[in-house]
Amino acid sequence: MAFIRVKDIGKKGGKKYRYAYIVENRWRKRVGKGSKNGARQKVKGYLGRVFKLEPKKEIDFFSHFSIDNAGGYIKENDKKTIILDLVRFELIRHSFEEAGKLLSNGSILVDLDSIGFYNAEGNDSKKIVLELNGGFMCKETIENLVNLKIRENEDSGFKLANAFVGAGLKVPKEVFVGFFGKLYK
Repeated sequence: MAFIRVKDIGKKGGKKYRYAYIVENRWRKRVGKGSKNGARQKVKGYLGRVFKLEPKKEIDFFSHFSIDNAGGYIKENDKKTIILDLVRFELIRHSFEEAGKLLSNGSILVDLDSIGFYNAEGNDSKKIVLELNGGFMCKETIENLVNLKIRENEDSGFKLANAFVGAGLKVPKEVFVGFFGKLYK
């Protein structure tokens, strides 16, 4: 099972920055003399610098996208489109400005075509992670949602809800129920 770990790292001048890593748990059986059973964690990859954001606008998902019927919206759109609409909506709630498939908030850029999250500060764009609503929104968490498979023998509703929360997305109840029904067929 993989999860995101955030680490504070000090820079010159005493300023601290937060960085995110994807970490995987593994169970290790006792192998040799002096070895112990237990969980071991392995860093699978670097995700980027963490930027914490607070919501600035209170807007309604259905009003913002001019949706009259949640069921019709779910039926008309595919899984990826719905997820990207939820990402776009959450970013707009956090004061991002929209220009087509590109959203920006100061030096923070999000490209919905490539599902890229970048800090455009300085000469080169660097990968970042957005901490919002108690979760972490980045390329990996959004792609995890897009590629999520629901199986009948799992606690699938919990798995889907956990993936949304982990990505920092607040999903309207009607959208979650309709989306779950679309995946579970």
